[in-house]
Amino acid sequence: MPKRAVRLGPDAVGQLKALSAGERSRLKAAMQAALGDDDATVENKNRFRLRRSSGQFEFEFREGDLRVFYRVEETQVLVDAVGRKRGSQLVIGGRKITL
Repeated sequence: MPKRAVRLGPDAVGQLKALSAGERSRLKAAMQAALGDDDATVENKNRFRLRRSSGQFEFEFREGDLRVFYRVEETQVLVDAVGRKRGSQLVIGGRKITL
């Protein structure tokens, strides 16, 4: 039984749709396992609290070169952005982002 429901924000929905079908499937399964079924606030090497406050994002989850930025509110995990790490560059929605 999931500890928290994983909900996608409007920006994250579009960013997820921009991924290939295989990447979407892999990422959805990984998000459910790591953020919904497991405790999304417990840090490990692929899931951690951001060191610098970015306003909207509280935590980062890594799945390969994909990045998921989320916050936790009581019984749900709110995914705010989905991006891709290319070398030292983070790209979200086609834009290079600095956190």
